[in-house]
Amino acid sequence: MSLLHPSRTNEALAEEELVFTQEDLAELPESFPRCVIRDGKIARADGLPLEWEQYELLEEDFPAVLTETGELQMAPPPTDIHEKGNGRIYTLLGHYLRCHPGGEVLMNRALRIVGYQPAVPDLVFFRHPNPESEGKSYTDQIPDLTVEILSPSNKGKEWEDKLALYRDRCPEVWLFQLDGSAEIWGANGLKINVVQPGDLFSSPLFPGLAIDPAWIRDYPDEMELVRRFTPKIRVLSDPDDPELTRKAQQLAVRIAQHFERSGRQG
Repeated sequence: MSLLHPSRTNEALAEEELVFTQEDLAELPESFPRCVIRDGKIARADGLPLEWEQYELLEEDFPAVLTETGELQMAPPPTDIHEKGNGRIYTLLGHYLRCHPGGEVLMNRALRIVGYQPAVPDLVFFRHPNPESEGKSYTDQIPDLTVEILSPSNKGKEWEDKLALYRDRCPEVWLFQLDGSAEIWGANGLKINVVQPGDLFSSPLFPGLAIDPAWIRDYPDEMELVRRFTPKIRVLSDPDDPELTRKAQQLAVRIAQHFERSGRQG
């Protein structure tokens, strides 16, 4: 289900204000409070704010976000670049966790942290996920890592509120910028590093793993042959693809050299 006409491209949507129309109210669940369209947003007819529990009744592909005033505002559709980048980070960290089990990576898990508006990061990592959150689309647990891949639509008060939540409460935050660089933030909103494409960064959450921001746009197939990151990097060979094996060995050397340099600097 989608309220967006298939002929309307992302570029066209960016040039016009995204609003709901009266016909869109027919898409709401029967158990939803009676609603009206107000200034292009969906609001409760009785004037009360919509609550998070009601927002959870909507289908997963309902193109809306819940504003701080308790209204539904239409969200622009994600771009292909954004979705592919999100999937590549998920693939990378999922591959690492297959080699080193411990923790869980989730995409689009809503955070309901007391004192903050609900936010939905692109990706979160929990070292010890709360079993009570299993099967739910939201959690009140603070992630050990929060990842956002920025889009042109990331602006305004709602975006600033999300950043405040991430930087204030999350121990580690990765922000992949539009120019391909990555900002690494630590606890209490401390910016640790800015990494350009072609350089590597690492995290204590994933010992032995080094990441190039360029992989967001071009994930290296040879990474699948890297099976052990620590204490010694091990590379599998692909008998059907010697060139891929060679690239994997080069990648392993690059990761090892990154940690050698980091050790000398420390």
